[in-house]
Amino acid sequence: MAYVHTTQGSQASVPQPESQISWAAAREPIVVVIQDANELGDAIDGICDCLGILVERITSYDDLAATLRLCRPMAVVAEMDAAGQDGCHVLITVAAYDQRLPVLMITGDDPTLLGAIDAVEEVWQVGAVVKWPRLLGAGEIVNFLFHAGHSGNCLRLMPL
Repeated sequence: MAYVHTTQGSQASVPQPESQISWAAAREPIVVVIQDANELGDAIDGICDCLGILVERITSYDDLAATLRLCRPMAVVAEMDAAGQDGCHVLITVAAYDQRLPVLMITGDDPTLLGAIDAVEEVWQVGAVVKWPRLLGAGEIVNFLFHAGHSGNCLRLMPL
């Protein structure tokens, strides 16, 4: 059984079994975007703004664990192999937080990177990874956000 340490202020509380924590009920309509350039965030910002979703941008996966705990997002968007990022580390960090948290991973076409993602998904049992070779159009992004919001019970959108 996995245990999760929760913190309150500067004191850590007693570890709780992960199965007793309802992550899905705690999600907020926030998307964490890990980016090294503005392209990824800019593509997501306009769509999220129209849908009433907040975007929390971070520039390195080093900030991801703390951001997940503070924001309780409905999804994470990241690039597999951008400067300041390591897609496998992103997936491992997300899995440690919530294995069901949807992740949109921009992968590129490198078969070695795709194989690494598949291995991390299997070993860490990350269950909600969507892989795209490049950032697709608005319809696909809205579809991803709809499913993420629906799975997190935090967004009331109609499917397209």
